[in-house]
Amino acid sequence: MSLSVSISGLPGYVEGGTQLNIDGLDPVDAAFQISQAHKGGVADLAKRMGINPGTLQNKLNPNNTTHHLTLKESLTLQVVANNAFILRAMAAQLGFVCARATPDQAGGDPVEAFMRVQLEFAELCRSAADALVHGGDINRNEIRRIEYQAQEATAAIAHLVATARGRMPQRGEG
Repeated sequence: MSLSVSISGLPGYVEGGTQLNIDGLDPVDAAFQISQAHKGGVADLAKRMGINPGTLQNKLNPNNTTHHLTLKESLTLQVVANNAFILRAMAAQLGFVCARATPDQAGGDPVEAFMRVQLEFAELCRSAADALVHGGDINRNEIRRIEYQAQEATAAIAHLVATARGRMPQRGEG
């Protein structure tokens, strides 16, 4: 049995749009890739960041050894472009993985938080099973679905921990 689910509007989940493989990408190259992937290019990014387009072009050029983005500019670039390539590249170089945080759906109820962890884990298992059941190659959409569900499960676990921590007595209360 195979199940296919399509959810539009979720970044990095469905086919289409700009999906670059940034595995092993240097943060400087990631910044350049943001400018290449952005619909309006460097000119639009520069305008929205309040920077001269030529200056931004120089700062994004991976071959330029004299002009570089500041940390603040790197953050602004990612926010303006709605693209976290630099963050992801930095995390990968440091041996970490970053995922978009999803809002807590439990409302502070620990039973609800626990139930949501189980639901997200079930969705992760379903997405992996759907991709693996046919025994052949796995396509990009199947990988994106698995990655998305893994991120949702991770977020649900973090919310469960936060909900449980919120029920812990403060120091001196017991």
